[in-house]
Amino acid sequence: MQTVEKPALDIRADLQHNQTMSVKLQRGPILDNEGKILTVSLPMDSIFAIPAEIENPEESARQMSRYLNQPEELIFKKLNAKSSFVWIRRNPKPTVSQNIKELKLPGIYQIKEYQRFYPLKNHAAQLIGFSGIDSQGLEGLEYQYDKHLMASSDRHSIWSSIYNKPGLNEILGGSLALTINSKLQYYTEKELEKAMRLTSAKHAVAIVMESQTGKILTIANLPDYDPNNFERYKRANYYNRAVSASYEPGSTFKIITISSALENKVVTNENIFFCENGEYQIQDRIIHDVAPYGWLPLEKIIQKSSNICAAKIGQLIPKPIFYRMIREFGFGSKTGISLPGEASGKVFPYENWSDTDVATMSYGHSISATPIQIITAINTIATGGVLISPNVIKAAKTANGQQVQLVESQKKRILKESVSEIIKSYMVAVVKEGGTGTRASIKGVTVAGKTGTSRKFDAKKQKYSSKNHIISFVGFFPAEDPKLTILVMIDEPQRKYLGSGSAAPVFKKIAEHALHLYPGQFPVRIKEKNAKNDGTPSESVFKALSIPTPDATPKKPDAKRIMQRLKNKTFRDVLLIAARENITVEVSGSGIARQISPDLRRKNHFLVKLR
Repeated sequence: MQTVEKPALDIRADLQHNQTMSVKLQRGPILDNEGKILTVSLPMDSIFAIPAEIENPEESARQMSRYLNQPEELIFKKLNAKSSFVWIRRNPKPTVSQNIKELKLPGIYQIKEYQRFYPLKNHAAQLIGFSGIDSQGLEGLEYQYDKHLMASSDRHSIWSSIYNKPGLNEILGGSLALTINSKLQYYTEKELEKAMRLTSAKHAVAIVMESQTGKILTIANLPDYDPNNFERYKRANYYNRAVSASYEPGSTFKIITISSALENKVVTNENIFFCENGEYQIQDRIIHDVAPYGWLPLEKIIQKSSNICAAKIGQLIPKPIFYRMIREFGFGSKTGISLPGEASGKVFPYENWSDTDVATMSYGHSISATPIQIITAINTIATGGVLISPNVIKAAKTANGQQVQLVESQKKRILKESVSEIIKSYMVAVVKEGGTGTRASIKGVTVAGKTGTSRKFDAKKQKYSSKNHIISFVGFFPAEDPKLTILVMIDEPQRKYLGSGSAAPVFKKIAEHALHLYPGQFPVRIKEKNAKNDGTPSESVFKALSIPTPDATPKKPDAKRIMQRLKNKTFRDVLLIAARENITVEVSGSGIARQISPDLRRKNHFLVKLR
């Protein structure tokens, strides 16, 4: 018997002992800060053939062709391949797998593979990234935490017996819970999309950070892509510009310059500077302001965003001290946010600085930084002078549920609290009447911020472009007790946004969504009438914010409606609906959902049986 069947036995032995078959294995899920699924692996039945066992290749090809929607000739060629194994179709629709299975063709088998699925599609795409063949993370967090999400270095499934019904070949990886809030991420992306559309901009970035913790609630990049079909997009769309792209920060950097001068007692709050009526020459460079300002105090220099006076202040700071302060604010170094491709920006050694370099650096040129560096640095003013490193990972668990120890955000005091309070007051003035950021003001909430505009350097002409520029706004609120810090950056806008030449209106829109999503979290300044009731306003007081909104009090899911939605759905669709409805499901069986019932012991939990 062994002599007669030796060729077939050799093939089986090769498959069982020597050949590892590359299949997509199950990666752990990625969740947002409320437990909503951002990415999950779903089982799919992939179809393969062992050509040596095919009895009638021509007939088998004919029967499978009508279900696979492939030419008979192509299938026939696979079935006659001179190899011990060949894929017929990977991850087909469940109905296709079932139809092929019912044909019961000799030599045709199926195996469970796990297809990575992103139910919210483009949502935070550059942050999350995607995985490719063999369940290997290729971009974003999928790449950065690939070993954790797979929990195994072996990405191949070795069959103990290929002729018994293959199991799931299940290797469940660890899970990640992010600091990202999906609701706020959604609104941030929508506002950024609107701004980009109305300005015909090239790119746009927005980041929302918890001021006192460094937790990132949103990272939005446009243009984006759908990781479910990543191969349909240009590779440039995968690029997470929030951490990987370096820009000249422009006027937002004036906060760093004046903070450094105050911290090192180079200037005081009482100093005033002459802004040269809008034109100032340093060596061969002529610096301009947007208006012919005369004498201005520090607050007005920030409020009006004077390049000339910022340059004068920068020149007063000894170069080694200025360099040290710039580095302490985090420029020239990675923030440690644990995302792939993070750039460190560029800060040239102070020994190489010319007088012109110092002047232009003082208002955010001759230096480059990433958006995550800029928001982290400016957030130092919101924390009272403490630099907090940003983070996007809330928690990580192994496959068996054990908590993984994470590196905590680093905190370092770089400014005296008194200095940060002075700078904060300057930033509040920016948003008030007479400032460059009035379009960021929110009724009842004190906003502190800074506008930024930087011309882009034209590498071909070796000079700054008069046409292409970047507009930005970074700020925090409420100024009295900062909760959120937001950065918006729009690259090469061709038109104004809502009549504004700054990114301040986009900041305002995102901030207002945050106020609606977190009712009661922010103090709101209101005027109360005095006890005499004579109409004279008394001192300002603070009360909890209360804005009527559908999101303020989450409604209890409609069990009847949800059960109706889940009925007759595939396993994949069940998980998709669960993610969108913000419920949890416990699924058993195979096929489609036939029996659905709410779990009375657990809130928003449903039992689903597939048949």
